[in-house]
Order: sequence, then C-alpha cells, then structure tokens
Amino acid sequence: MTDAYHKLPLTFNSKRLQQDLEKLLHNQWVSHINQSVHDGGWCALPLRSVDGKVDSITVAELNPERYQNTLYLEQSDYLKEVVSSFQCNIVSARLMLLKAGEEIRRHTDMDLCFEDGCVRLHIPIQTHADVTFLINDQPVHFAEGECWYMNANYPHEVKNGSSVDRVHLVIDCIVNDWLRGLFINTGYEKTVVEYKYGSPDITDENILQVIEQLDRLDADGARALAQNLTSLWQKHHEH
Repeated sequence: MTDAYHKLPLTFNSKRLQQDLEKLLHNQWVSHINQSVHDGGWCALPLRSVDGKVDSITVAELNPERYQNTLYLEQSDYLKEVVSSFQCNIVSARLMLLKAGEEIRRHTDMDLCFEDGCVRLHIPIQTHADVTFLINDQPVHFAEGECWYMNANYPHEVKNGSSVDRVHLVIDCIVNDWLRGLFINTGYEKTVVEYKYGSPDITDENILQVIEQLDRLDADGARALAQNLTSLWQKHHEH
C-alpha cells in the first residue's frame, strides 16, 4: 500500500483517445514552464485553462470558476466526454507530451495530493513499456486508457526510453464525495513514510560523507545537523 500513487476504477477507450490526439498534434504545444527539469522535450496542450486561454498551461490557482474549456477540448468529442465524466469540479486539464528519448528530472509540485483536497489524475493516451515513471522513488507503469492518481507532493521523474512520444491526459480535480468514494472504495490509505535518517537522500551508504560535508561548512546549523545524524548513525550501528 502506498499513497504515492493509486489506480482508480475508471477506464477509457484508448483508440478514441488516440484519434482525438491525432487531430490536435498539429497545434502549437506549449513548452512546460518548469524549464529546470527538462531540456525542451516536455510540452503541453491546454484543454481547460484560466479563461480558456490556449497559450497557458500554468495551474496558477485552484478556483474552478476561473477555468474554462479551450477550443482544443471543444474540438475533441471523446476527450470532452472523458473530462465531463468526472463528477467533481475540474480545475486544469492538459495533454502532456514527453518526446521520445527525453526526460523530466526529479521535482515536486506542492499542494497536489488527496489530503490537500486537489488531486492530479493521469490518463495515458500514448505510452510504451520503456517509459519509466518514478514517484517517491517507486516505479509505476500507467497503461493506456487507465486512470491513475499520483501524489505530486512527492518527488517524481520520468524517462522516456522509447521511440514514441508519451502523451497523458492530466486532470487536476477538486476532491468531493464522489471522488473520495472512488479512492476509499478501492483501498486507498494514507501511509506515512519514515526515513532512517530523516531524508530519502541519506542512506547507510552515504551518511558518513554527508556528515563530513556538513562539518566542513563550519556553520551552527550544519554542525547541529551533523551531530544529529551522527547520533542516529551510532544508534543504528551500536549493535
């Protein structure tokens, strides 16, 4: 059981999704605003955006009343049907494309988890077995036509090691009783992950190097952290 991701009991017709995608590929896709985590291979097409703008893919606020269907969604019969099938308020809806051979480097997106009241859902339209998705360092494969929740508060990264562009329909939804029921009735549980040294990046293999680097900083905060890590390391190795 993990709260890093969760498969919802919803499936969609992948062929119809791909037919709509084919009609939209010629439009002007927008490079993802988080330029620090990709090298130009990550872009999106807005289906619902603030004021229905076709040149904006930013999820700047969570007020559903500000978001409207774009002309791209209005032109797509099945995508519109899929988005409309969610019985909750939808904030943003985008097609997210990661080009073949490209990657999205490890990052987080805050305030996007079930417990925060706004969830990010992925519906793969075009993908491949060689697409590697890590959420909180846990590998997961989202298959075409499935619907998956991902806890975007956790670190996540994607590598497209295939020869095809990966495209997901990504929807940000406000949690209500209908959506909460989908989660709870399929066994979703919040899990608290406790790391041995307080961080997933500090392990038995590198803790001594981390302590040494902190000591070199010669700062009160760094020294205090180094002392705490030393105490934890000694506690776990005293036997």
